[in-house]
Formats: sequence, structure tokens, C-alpha cells
Amino acid sequence: MGLVTATGTAIPESRLAELGEAIRGRTITAQDADYDERKQIWNGYFQKSPGAIVQVDGASDVVKVVNFARENDIELAIKGGGHCFAGTGTVEGGLLLDTSRLRGIHVDPAKRRLVVQPGLEQGDVDAETTSFGLAVTGSQESYIGIGGLTLGGGLGWLARYRGLLVDNLISADLVLADGRLVTATKDEHPDLFWAIRGGGGNYGVATRFEFDLHPQGDCMAGLLAFPIDQTVDVARRLDEFNRTAPDELTTSFAFLTAPDGSPAIGLGFVHADPDESTESLIGQMRGLGTGALLDFCGPMPYVAVQRMLDENTVAGHRYYPRSFLLPELRDEPLQILADGFVNAPSERSLVGGGLMGGVMSNVPASETPFLHREGYLTSILTSWTDPAKDEEAVEWTEKVYAELLPYTTGAVYANHLGADSAERIEDAYGSNYERLTRIKADYDPQNFFHTNNNIKPADRA
Repeated sequence: MGLVTATGTAIPESRLAELGEAIRGRTITAQDADYDERKQIWNGYFQKSPGAIVQVDGASDVVKVVNFARENDIELAIKGGGHCFAGTGTVEGGLLLDTSRLRGIHVDPAKRRLVVQPGLEQGDVDAETTSFGLAVTGSQESYIGIGGLTLGGGLGWLARYRGLLVDNLISADLVLADGRLVTATKDEHPDLFWAIRGGGGNYGVATRFEFDLHPQGDCMAGLLAFPIDQTVDVARRLDEFNRTAPDELTTSFAFLTAPDGSPAIGLGFVHADPDESTESLIGQMRGLGTGALLDFCGPMPYVAVQRMLDENTVAGHRYYPRSFLLPELRDEPLQILADGFVNAPSERSLVGGGLMGGVMSNVPASETPFLHREGYLTSILTSWTDPAKDEEAVEWTEKVYAELLPYTTGAVYANHLGADSAERIEDAYGSNYERLTRIKADYDPQNFFHTNNNIKPADRA
């Protein structure tokens, strides 16, 4: 399929060629050798073929692409790192704006400031900032694109200690639906600045971010695992332990297959600022279960911490997620998760959650669109490779999720929305959703940016 309008009318090749001549970047169509590679996104469950892909080389290119798509009534999708549970970084027949070549980065060690462009991945950012002994909260995987991560909230190992990525955002440059390039701060376009700190890609194409940085050295980190039949007891003890955990410590739980091949309940942790109390805390975590099947704990550079989970997922595999918040680790939901893991249709499926709270919970609910800051962000991430198993994988996920629903808060992290995005978008923002729709109406009244976890303008919501 070539490039078409939103109603299916073909766009003449000459018109696309004019765009290619007007920008510094590159246009890619199905006739180009790297088209199949460039159109791929992380979640292989979603397979779409854009009519054309434009790799932009600067903000001026973004302006021209946005104007071209709007003036020709072409659906536009934005791809940074391409890592999106809901598969929104692509479009069928429309135009894919690829920001992967926007890879500028600058660290100011004296002011502890970071300026980045959206084509960078988390690992790129960590490598640069930690060279100066600094860091800002980032994803728990190094391959996540910094752009989408930021716009959705930015929850990672440092969130309890340093706040979310959006809590550390100072300014951002965005190309709006009408083609204007603006800078959003607390003083300039303050409503827009509020909205992009969690509201996703609904308000424009980000071309630059500026963050506060914090001192960051080596961490203490590790993974413990106990027999899965201890799940309820271990989880209950972990919940009690977490009530007095320092902000510098983040814990998580996940079900896994131990080195001996047996199913296990795993406990991960990162202490971002080790001190004389750290060994005692690790000792307490070791005591949460008996007969450990895995005990890997020790000092670790922050860049290594950020890569610990990289091998848990593989780009191009098929993923079907359900994400939710548990207010506490109660017996019933943990047993449901344990039983679900044992019966998962694929051994690569991930089931687990991480502790929130700490410094991030000191931010008032109305300060940013991201308001669900307490409890355990938990996910069922079914993973498989054979399309013939789609129905089985989705059915298993939905069954486990339905059993868990009575124990959840009803909330969800916007960056973890999946195929359920349209039906659960309000759950991601709660009392902040109405304000997001009003700001959407101010900055994108025609809902031009809609191939995303979409927030509709107020008059269409």
C-alpha cells in the first residue's frame, strides 16, 4: 500500500517527493531496502505498513512533516524508540514520523542539567550522565526510547528516590498540530507543560527535553528467589518490609523459573545510595523466605542496574499486556498471579510488579497528569512468537486479569496501556482526565495527534 489519506485516497508520489526535497532527513517507502526494518516496532503483535516513513533530522523537518500530513489529511504516527505496549508507534497506510536520528545530548555538570532529543534510548542517556556522576530517573530497561518514556510519566528504579522523569522535567520543545514550534515550561505555555508531564503524545511532537540531574554513584542491587509455594508468605512479609523501606530502596516482585528449572517467586531490589544500613536491609530481604533458589546481590554501576532486565523481553516478539495497581500485596491476588504464571501459555511471559511511593508520592495528585503514585504497579505481559497462538495468549491474559480485578485500584500507568487503551484511558488519569481533554481542545482541537493512547478534545470526549 502506498501513502493514502485518512479516507483512503492515494497521495501522488510526486507530492511525497516534494516533501523529501524540502527536508534534510529521508523519506522511505516500500520500495526501499530498509523499509521492512524501519517500519517495525517493539511489539510484534501489531503489524502495520505505513505508506511512507520519514526519518527527520531536526525540528524544522518535524514542522514540515506535520504540516504535510495535516494539509493532505494523512494519518500521522510518531516513532521514537518504538517501544509501546499498545503498538501506537506505527500506522496503516499513513505517514510514520521517525525521530530515531534526533540523538543530541548535552550534560551541564555544574548546573546539573540534561538536554536530550527523543531519538535517544535510555542506555544512551545513562552512559552520558553517569560519566559525570549524575542521573535522572529512567526506564528499567536500557532500550526504551526517552521520548515516549518521558511523555507518559517515566517510572524507574530511581522514582522513589528522585521522583518520576516528569517530576524532573524543566522544559520541552514541541511541534504542535498547527505546525508551530513552541517551548513549554512552567511559565511558557504552562497548561501545555502540565499536560505533557504524563499525557503522552497527544499534544505535539517533542523535539527536545530538559531535565534536572542528581548525583548518582554505584548501587547495591540484586535478585532473590524462593520456591513458588512460598509466594503468599514471602509477599506478605515483603509488603510489611516495604512499609519502612527508605526512599533510596526500590523493591519488586516477579515470578520466574529458577536455575534448577522450578517456578519461583523472585524479589528484585535496587538501593540507589548504599550506606551502613544497606547490608542489614539485604539481610532482612533474604529472611523473607527460606531455601533460596537464587541469591545474587552486590554492588553494581547504575548503567548495569539499568540493563538488568533487558533480556526479559525481545524486540519483535508478540506481547499482550494487562497492567494495574495493587494497593498492597494481599494473599488472594498473589496466589492468582502465582497460579497464572505456572499455567502461562509461554515460558517467556512476565508476571510481576514494583513498589511505588517514596519521594514521588510527595507530589500532589493535581501537579501532573500522573497521579497514581502509591502501591504496586503490576503487569501481566504475555509473550509469544507464533501468530497461531494469539487467541490462546490473549484468552489466558484476560482470564488472569479478570480474576485480579476485585483486588486492584482500577488505575493503570499510561505507558503500560495495551490493546485496552481506548477503554482504559480515563483510568490512567482519574481526576486529571477532564483537564487533559480541555488542554487537548486548546492545542489540538481536531485531534490530529490521535494514533496514540488517545485523549480526545473536550468537545469530542
